[in-house]
Amino acid sequence: MSFSHRLSWPVQHNALSRARFERLSAGLPVLDFSESNPTRVGIQRDADPLLAALSDPRNLGYEPDPRGLGRIRERLARWYAGRGCAVASDALFLTSSTSEAYGWLFKLLCDPGDAILVPRPGYPLFDYLAVLEGVESRPYRLEYRHPGGWSLDFDSLAAGLARGRVKAVVVINPNNPTGSYLAREERRSLLELCARAGVALIADEVFFDYRLEAREPGSLAGESTVLCFTLDGLSKRAGLPQLKLGWILLSGPPSELAEASSRLEIIADAYLSASAPAMNALPFLLDEGERFIGGLRERCAGNLVLLRTLLEGEGSPHRVLRCEGGWTALIESPRLESEEELGLGLLRGKGLWSQPGYFFDMEREAFFSASLILPSAILERCASAYREYFDELAR
Repeated sequence: MSFSHRLSWPVQHNALSRARFERLSAGLPVLDFSESNPTRVGIQRDADPLLAALSDPRNLGYEPDPRGLGRIRERLARWYAGRGCAVASDALFLTSSTSEAYGWLFKLLCDPGDAILVPRPGYPLFDYLAVLEGVESRPYRLEYRHPGGWSLDFDSLAAGLARGRVKAVVVINPNNPTGSYLAREERRSLLELCARAGVALIADEVFFDYRLEAREPGSLAGESTVLCFTLDGLSKRAGLPQLKLGWILLSGPPSELAEASSRLEIIADAYLSASAPAMNALPFLLDEGERFIGGLRERCAGNLVLLRTLLEGEGSPHRVLRCEGGWTALIESPRLESEEELGLGLLRGKGLWSQPGYFFDMEREAFFSASLILPSAILERCASAYREYFDELAR
């Protein structure tokens, strides 16, 4: 039997993942410093109104629409208008997830062998999503200078474009795991670069409202100078990844926008993946999301201060990188061993799991990620165990 060569199967687990699996299989506890699941961090939800919103009688009917239910898209358009972004409901496509949205957009924009430019450091999911569509994910650099933070390396962007066959630039605003927003001047330069090269812009803004150390971040939603696809959804906006609902907002020059919209409708019609219960609950969940974001952002901000208090200070070998937004902070620590050896040591010696920088293609070592959505007491336990391990290793 001959299978697709898109991915190499079976996927081999790295040493850290194997060690974590073995520890859990042996019944030993794991303290997760990198927890990213909002349903597992002690957030109290009022279940009754949420379940009532999912019990709409209209869920019993089937109303297939490639773009998603029209009345729900109209409500979503009004939500954008309340944020100062005037959009038509037909510019919105509802999807089952942001991952699906990427798959649709890669189908829309790319032929097999074409490329997209993606940020590094970044989330490794892009490589899988791209290769499943026969597309190359070509990295461009984010550069860090302390204490100013992260910035786009436009030389690497230009070099990626110069290699040819690029159809889109992906920007995560704010990026995961660096927590960096697109700065005002970077936005202008990026739009000019995309316009000159004739490539689309895919702006993932699922973490946009979790602003921490940024001043006034700017959204790309509704951007009209280039063909732009802005992604968002309930996973981060309402902390409900299990409901499986995201969306794409299309904007750009009218002629390109019209063709992209009609072509994307054909792709969406082949899937019809957004579920009626999630769509019909969206008006309630948008309002609920505003309350959810306010509370979780407050927790993230407090945890960032706590993390700096516990790990930084005079004589400390650690520093927490500037974090403008999102759910994750990056810790830079001395490279007493390789990141993999450090990660294994943390797991075996302290029962602590933290994702190392090489998971995100950081250019050097040693970096580890810390979740800012953890309850503060759990974060304190994690950070204390982390600090203790490095202290013991250094002695």
